[in-house]
Amino acid sequence: MHPLAPILLSDARAIAGAAIDCLVIGSGTSGVTTAIELADRGLKVAIIEAGPLILTEHVGSGPFANREDIVPQIHDLVRYGTVWTSEKELAAAKARTAKTNNNAWSLVGGRTVFWGGCTPRFRDEDFADWPYDAAEMHGWYAKAERLIGVSGGETDNTAPPFMTHAAQDHLLGRLAKQGIPATHAPLCVDTRAVHGGRMSLGFDSSVSRLLRCRHFGRVENGARLSLASETEALRLVVDGGLVRAVKVRDRTGETFDLSARHVVLAGGCMQSTRLAMASGLGDSDPHVGRYMGDHLFRQAVFELAEPLKEKSLYIFIPPTAKRPFHAQLQGMFQETWYSPLHATCWLDGDVGGRYVLFYCFGISKAEEAGRMVLCGDGKSMKDYCIVNDRSPGDSKTLADMARFTADVGEALGGRVVRTEENAAGSALHEFGGLRMGRDPSLSVTDPDGRFWRVGNLSCADAAIWPHQGSANSYLTITAVALRNASRLAAGLEAEGRAVAAQ
Repeated sequence: MHPLAPILLSDARAIAGAAIDCLVIGSGTSGVTTAIELADRGLKVAIIEAGPLILTEHVGSGPFANREDIVPQIHDLVRYGTVWTSEKELAAAKARTAKTNNNAWSLVGGRTVFWGGCTPRFRDEDFADWPYDAAEMHGWYAKAERLIGVSGGETDNTAPPFMTHAAQDHLLGRLAKQGIPATHAPLCVDTRAVHGGRMSLGFDSSVSRLLRCRHFGRVENGARLSLASETEALRLVVDGGLVRAVKVRDRTGETFDLSARHVVLAGGCMQSTRLAMASGLGDSDPHVGRYMGDHLFRQAVFELAEPLKEKSLYIFIPPTAKRPFHAQLQGMFQETWYSPLHATCWLDGDVGGRYVLFYCFGISKAEEAGRMVLCGDGKSMKDYCIVNDRSPGDSKTLADMARFTADVGEALGGRVVRTEENAAGSALHEFGGLRMGRDPSLSVTDPDGRFWRVGNLSCADAAIWPHQGSANSYLTITAVALRNASRLAAGLEAEGRAVAAQ
């Protein structure tokens, strides 16, 4: 147990004895964003998180950012393996004989304490299949960018770019000359000036946002917003079209029920979908667990002709209508390779390095065949696999990404020393499973993330997305959570007034 637990964390049993307006399951950016918005509106909110509290801020904002020997060990405290499989290999995955091939994390803050920080917006065209348009999202994007401290974005709403130096400008110029427009990367690193008693906040993470919230504290002390860690949601007890309780298991192994007026799934795309399936919601809705996917992901290492004489760079190449993928360039390094356990490796560049990391993320259109299958009894966080076979369209996009990788390397005046197409699920930008829509016969939730068939249940994370853009997910998850939390708060307030008037 974290030494700050007696000050910061609530006992799950104490939450069980409190009158809770909204119970949020998961403490990543979707869960914490939702919880704070609801608490700001005067509602009593509790968050439960299956994992422990190990860090109170993003790993890149603390002393471990440049410790390649320590950061992977921190990951290993809370990391577990997951399985993405093909239809052909599904039997082995269901029998739990398939090897894990991807990672997931369970801790307070979720991946928000480890993520790489890139925060582009989706393009307007990316919302074509959503139940609301890009124009509605613009305001929520602006609010999210202010909330999490985005730098180097495309609007006046964001702070100055994190990386600005002549060597980076030189590479931007080289790319432009070859017809590859690129920009300073939009990053969730607060670059606003230290002035007048104000300090910048570094990387955003949901755990640091939660701890700064004035409503946060222990439910035992009457706090409006509380958190119980090491409390795993096992099943939603649904009866009569309502969640009557959430069956949980605490750190002692004891199982008991929590109840609230409303329940929000915010454990991330995988866990929100798994919990819905483990609770039997798929029995009445065939779309539960369907239309799931992840970014197509290609990476490479480029060797430049000579060092740039700068420690670090971070360049973003946006997608276009004809190119449904974006790229990120990070460096400078001695020869290296991407690892999901080194999300902040670009912070500790090498002024004498000649190597640049290249990540390329592409849109994979969700097909109904992309789905979750429960394994074992489905009650554990690890009891699932994702079936994902590449579509012909995905194969074409991946081939285009490979050609583009070579084009970028040539434009930089360098050579590709290593390149690789990554397996499904490795981008860690998952979506789908509880897709939203305007037609209850074709979707699991309404446009606000509220379940059509369960009156007091909603989902705040990327599980509700019908499709994704090529952009990293974090900013859009946060913006959608802000939007839906505002609408949920209004709905709960109206329900409360109606009950009081009776």
